[in-house]
Amino acid sequence: MGLVTLTYKRPPDRVNYFQQELLYLDDDVIVTSQRVNPSSPIIQNGETVLADNFAAVWFVFTGLWYDVGKIYNLNNEWTGYYCDIMKPVKRRINTAGELDCFEITDLFLDLWVNPDGSYEIQDEDEFEEAIQNGAIDTELEIKAREILDALIDKVEEGHLDSLLQEVFDRARLPDLQDYVEKLL
Repeated sequence: MGLVTLTYKRPPDRVNYFQQELLYLDDDVIVTSQRVNPSSPIIQNGETVLADNFAAVWFVFTGLWYDVGKIYNLNNEWTGYYCDIMKPVKRRINTAGELDCFEITDLFLDLWVNPDGSYEIQDEDEFEEAIQNGAIDTELEIKAREILDALIDKVEEGHLDSLLQEVFDRARLPDLQDYVEKLL
C-alpha cells in the first residue's frame, strides 16, 4: 500500500518521525511494519526478544489507548507482543483521501507479552519520572494506569490474540512470518 509517516510524540516535547510500510487500513485500525531500533533490548528468560533490526508489525487501533506490535527476531521468529500505552491515534488524510500521516503520543508505560501469555511491564521508571517532572498530569497518570490494567486483563483472558486475529481475518493479511523475511 506504500509508505506512511508516523509522528511519535513523547511528553513533554520529544517528537520523532518514522517511515513505515502501510499494510492495511480501515476505520478501526492502521497496520504498518518496520524494522525497529529500541532504546534498549528486552530480554525474557535469557533470550533477546526485542533488539535492533527486529521486525515489527504494528496494530494501531482507532479510539484505543494502546497499540500492539507483533515482534519478529532476526531469524523471522515471533518473539512476542510489544504494547505501548498511548493517547488514541490521530490520522491525517491528504487531498486524495489517503492516509498521509498518523500521530501517537506515548505515555511511557509499555507491556511486553511473551508467546506463552506471560508478560512484563516496561518503562515504569520512565513513567514515574515523567509524573515527577510534570510531563504527565494526574488525570493522564490515572488513565494510563487504568489502560495498562485493562490491557493486562485482556492478555490474561486471552483476548489480545483474538483482537489481532479479527484484524488478520478482515484484512486478509499475508503470513507475517513470510512477510517479515522480505522486510528491509
